[in-house]
Amino acid sequence: MSDYTPVNLRCEYETNPLGVQNITPLFSWQVISSEMGGYQSAYQIVAASSEENLSQEVYDIWNTGKIISRLCYGISYAGAPLKSAQRVYWAVRIWNQKNEVSVFSASAWFEMGLLAEDDWKGNWLSFLGGLIGNGLLMRYSFASQKKKINKVRMYICCVGYYELRINGHKVGDKLLDPAATDYSKTLLYSSYDVTENIRNGQNVIGIILGSGWAGQPKVLAQLNIEYEDGSVQEEVTDWGIGWCVAKGPILYNSIYDGEDYDARLEKDGWDTPEYETVFLKEHQRPGGWILATVAEHPGGKLTGELLPPIKIVKCLVPKYVKTLEDGRLLYDAGMNLTGWVKLEVSGERGAKVEMSFAEELNEQGDLDKVPLRLARCKDSYILRGDKRTEEYAPRFTYHGFRYFTVEQQGNAEIHHLTVEHIRSDLSENAIFQCDNELLNRMAKVMKHTDACNLMGIPTDSSQRDERHGWTTDTTSRAEGCTYHFDMGSFFEKWARDVYDTQDKKGYFADTAPFRWGRRPCDPQVNTPISLILLMYQMYGNKRIVEESYEGMIRYLKALLKEADQYLISRTGFGEWACPKGECYPEEYGAGAVSKNVTATLVSTAYLYYSISQIKQMAVILGNGDAAFLDALQKTVFEKYNSCFYNENTGQYDKGSQSANALSLDLGLVPEEECKKVVANIVNNVKEHQYHMTTGNMGTKSLIEVLCRNEKDDEAYRIMTSTTSPGFGYMLAKGATTIWERWEADRDNNIMNSRNHPMLAAACVWFYKYLGGIQIETDKQGLQKLKIVPSVPEELNRVEAEMNILNGHVKVSWKKEQGKFVLNVTIPFNTSAKIHFPKKCGKIKAMVCNGVNYKPDKEEETASCFIYETGSGNYIFTADNE
Repeated sequence: MSDYTPVNLRCEYETNPLGVQNITPLFSWQVISSEMGGYQSAYQIVAASSEENLSQEVYDIWNTGKIISRLCYGISYAGAPLKSAQRVYWAVRIWNQKNEVSVFSASAWFEMGLLAEDDWKGNWLSFLGGLIGNGLLMRYSFASQKKKINKVRMYICCVGYYELRINGHKVGDKLLDPAATDYSKTLLYSSYDVTENIRNGQNVIGIILGSGWAGQPKVLAQLNIEYEDGSVQEEVTDWGIGWCVAKGPILYNSIYDGEDYDARLEKDGWDTPEYETVFLKEHQRPGGWILATVAEHPGGKLTGELLPPIKIVKCLVPKYVKTLEDGRLLYDAGMNLTGWVKLEVSGERGAKVEMSFAEELNEQGDLDKVPLRLARCKDSYILRGDKRTEEYAPRFTYHGFRYFTVEQQGNAEIHHLTVEHIRSDLSENAIFQCDNELLNRMAKVMKHTDACNLMGIPTDSSQRDERHGWTTDTTSRAEGCTYHFDMGSFFEKWARDVYDTQDKKGYFADTAPFRWGRRPCDPQVNTPISLILLMYQMYGNKRIVEESYEGMIRYLKALLKEADQYLISRTGFGEWACPKGECYPEEYGAGAVSKNVTATLVSTAYLYYSISQIKQMAVILGNGDAAFLDALQKTVFEKYNSCFYNENTGQYDKGSQSANALSLDLGLVPEEECKKVVANIVNNVKEHQYHMTTGNMGTKSLIEVLCRNEKDDEAYRIMTSTTSPGFGYMLAKGATTIWERWEADRDNNIMNSRNHPMLAAACVWFYKYLGGIQIETDKQGLQKLKIVPSVPEELNRVEAEMNILNGHVKVSWKKEQGKFVLNVTIPFNTSAKIHFPKKCGKIKAMVCNGVNYKPDKEEETASCFIYETGSGNYIFTADNE
């Protein structure tokens, strides 16, 4: 038989995770098989306390027995109660559609973190005697017992940022850790296996502390040494037991401003036992070491950090551009990105190198700092002068930039500069290719823009004094992220950040974690609802629906309470950031408020949409709320159309692209009126020479409703236009990331990020429409797909691929020699409805896995043939002449 052995076993969306906090973690796996119609009919999960027990079939932790189910994700642990620091080994086998059983998978494991507050034995430490902004050095020496060590775990939580070092070596490769949270609600800690780092005898823990989002940083750490005889030695942060701090060479660090480093202040070997004699001599005020001070508990709940860490993902060699009049050297990284420049230099003691960063150049050919607002965006390095080559890269900052300058003071020779691109190290999900190179570039630029703005939170920008997780932006942006990257654990973390902002009245904040914007959030914010449903649809996470549902209802009640006859007029944004001519002018402000889209329409449309999505989740949970929500939805529908729809003209509000597209996209247009509204959108697009007049909400909606209503050519012409406003125009002007404003090159105001994913939410066009990979919105975990390719007249070839929980989906189509060929690969345990466009010709051949194929089910609409399939590789060939 075929090999149905499960692979890619994951717990909490991660492979072999360390520090699991949830006592009922979620499991998933895949089966790689191209057999036609193959699926899982049942599974069995087994778990044991050791690999040996697992291999000998001693399942002392969990044995599900044979479970009849097609689910291979979102499966909650239900074995013996889990304990702190416990490691569990597990495996799974499945039965296929023929009731044939596979062998068990290779073993996987997960390890719990510290589950209870009293598992943490130490106190929070900092230094409250000054040194604000300094990269504090913290040191602790201890001796291990003279017994054989079984395992060693380090648990560390920081308010701010940290770098962990043991016996002279950095532990792990995380950067800017932990990810930002509201420290009064959630404290993320990391778990490290440091068994190989601990010596017999004397050891030293070193921690470098950075300001991050905290101001003065503080840390809680615990090292647990488990010996083979079962005893445990605990070394924890506390006052008076040897934890000391000293001023470090990082003189100043700030997310926005950058980092200043004086290598003359380095304390060689400070994090090693060999430093002990020097340490004792320097244990004095003010220049040496002093006892760390106890700091207040930040207040939040300690939670294991499982999302992919921020890492260096790419290194680039910058190009020298020119020497400016004042002697600074100007460099070009070749693309806009997030990160820093690593410096290799030699020279005299006290010589200084400064590096300053910006996204664009001004008219004088120098760095354009205006869009950075108050952010300094500069790093500096002072040489110690006694090494052949010195290396420096920042630890506790990052910059959004393409261009940078290097300025030298004193005798210094730069040997090498490396641009290091950093971001959350998320697995890339999707690939897009077609025969139009402009679109290939656009797809890559939009993905790169998303990537640059995934830094433990989904940021809005990467360069200026902001960089926050706006809940308005993700209302439209989140779906595109799930096409680009595996967002399972990232979005689960950020959903918690969002819910941490909810107040007693039920409202959320504009940003999460909340450090910017308004309370309550703009009423159009739909993220607390749509993000949760997206987690269910894309990643099969029913648990998050159960946990969040009550909060959604509280938010809905708050919105209804402020509504006047079910219409919400309070606004902060509305259809934000339309082209400048569509907005009210502001002499000193952003000038981003639309004058052609009534804000009440946007807020009320999203009220309706939120009700419809909560109703979906009520059905999923079976809690009995669906009938009430359905009636409420109908009432809002009627009020909205009574207020905003003109039956005579077939227009909503003032007839803008955004008003009509949002109404269609969010389900507010009566079915019998849809054709009129679509026709008006098309006419408006033509009147604007195939340019968009939309902003942060309407841009994605416009492309979606055109494609859903078979206006493939209109969507194509909009997306390929190279005149302003448009994405093609941005690329024609050399953009390597998507701009915040359509006219950013001509209107350099206070709102002018050149790396902003808000408008790039339209990226779904490449995968969801040209590739046709779509979800069945009422299904869990992409177990059922819709393949609905959009085929513009001027495009001849498309290839789109995407990883989903069940495996790999691939769709390609081409027009060639009078034929149209659609090729679709559906992974094991997945079904699909493949929509073949009638306009592409009459089907002459259908093949699956190399043999002639006759579908069990065939449906027909006015525009396409629909074939219901299971797994396999399907090729449809039609004559298109």
